[in-house]
Amino acid sequence: MKTLNIGKLNKRITLMCLQDVEDEMGQSTKKLQVKAVVWGTLYPLRGAEFYELQKIQSRVTHKCYLRYREDIDTNSILVYAGKQYSVASVLDVGLEHKMLEIMCCEYTNKDVM
Repeated sequence: MKTLNIGKLNKRITLMCLQDVEDEMGQSTKKLQVKAVVWGTLYPLRGAEFYELQKIQSRVTHKCYLRYREDIDTNSILVYAGKQYSVASVLDVGLEHKMLEIMCCEYTNKDVM
């Protein structure tokens, strides 16, 4: 089981979600809204991890660790260094409510989020 090493949480990651917003015509549209800005780690999967996860979820490209939060789910979007990552899965490491392991996919213009 991984332990929480807060020294490795060295990246500022923005948590976003799609919310209904009323436009100037009074119609409801979906827009990205900032939920929180937190410290975390984000890195691309290594070869063995990547190929293992391809068997389960074909688009997972990155892994992220954050302190435990209840408001992160598969509808959340992570933003780091100008790149967007859609959340594929969220795991509570050790079921201890201390750390989340998030599998995510890098969003590109070709993808539909």
